[in-house]
Amino acid sequence: MSGPETYAVLTRQQWQLLNDTIADLCGAAGGSREDLHDLAVGVLETCRPAHWSTQVADGPARPLWCRAYEIIGALAHLADAAPHDARQIRRLSVDVKGLAEHMRDFPDRGSDTGDV
Repeated sequence: MSGPETYAVLTRQQWQLLNDTIADLCGAAGGSREDLHDLAVGVLETCRPAHWSTQVADGPARPLWCRAYEIIGALAHLADAAPHDARQIRRLSVDVKGLAEHMRDFPDRGSDTGDV
């Protein structure tokens, strides 16, 4: 099986503009369609070349977000390479669960949001 066919190539500037547009559309909807925003951003992230690394500022959240982007990449790779491989899906689910636990246990450092 060959990989997905490339239909368009975006420059980094075009990719960023599309990413910003998706965020603007979500904001214009008052957050009521966050599900579509998340789906669009997820698709866009799977198209981002690895060398266009997302900049995460140094700080306590940096390891969390680095791990999140690593898992996003693994999920995208799985979707392309072995979308029906139950063994790989279950293996990756362990990483996703670990990330979720890391996010749930992330220390509150005076943020303005309460517990979920």
